[in-house]
Amino acid sequence: MASEVVSEAIMLIVSITLIGVLVGVVFSVVSSISTSMASYATLQSQKLLTDLQIDYATNTSPTTVVVYLQNIGEVTVFNLQNSVLYFGPQGNMQQIGYNTGTPPYWTISTNVLNPGSVAKITIYLSSPLTSTQYYTIEFVTSNGYSVSYTFGVS
Repeated sequence: MASEVVSEAIMLIVSITLIGVLVGVVFSVVSSISTSMASYATLQSQKLLTDLQIDYATNTSPTTVVVYLQNIGEVTVFNLQNSVLYFGPQGNMQQIGYNTGTPPYWTISTNVLNPGSVAKITIYLSSPLTSTQYYTIEFVTSNGYSVSYTFGVS
């Protein structure tokens, strides 16, 4: 009889310990998921508040294009130098590197674009533009927001 009581006590202690471990694991997983969801929600809300437009783009020489990018959103856009710029004839765009020094490359007048502000992007090309061709610029920010603009060579 005494051995049964000891056995039941040991089983009760083991059961309580296992339940505690299980609760700890479940809490850890739920906390991790919650943190991930909060980060994702913050990123998505920032993306929803981001709104850019290309006001105007034109070539200033056969190998230079100037683009005016305006922040019409509600949040400041940071690290514009980390953005990705695509440029080329319609249907044949290529990624252009940032400030590499060897054409093709692009530069920007500011790395922070406040709401209402305009940034000047200058694209330096390795070959001249064709006057009968339409060209497309696509600018993608580091948070994934993208804006494009198509223009004819003047």
